[in-house]
Amino acid sequence: MPEIVVYAVEGRTVEQKRGLMRDITQAMVKNFGVPADAVVITMVESAKDNKAKGGVLFSDMSAPPAAKAS
Repeated sequence: MPEIVVYAVEGRTVEQKRGLMRDITQAMVKNFGVPADAVVITMVESAKDNKAKGGVLFSDMSAPPAAKAS
């Protein structure tokens, strides 16, 4: 039984998490040849003030620019 752990900063919607879990599961089924019900995924979320990159808290970083609509 494959088990995947995803680490992420908090703030994603349930719909985004659901989509990610579905896509990861499908990738495991395709590439590992296991049944979908054998795939276990755990998402570990961190508060933005509990995670840093380059010594700067995520809560202190400016938000990335919004994607432009085409």
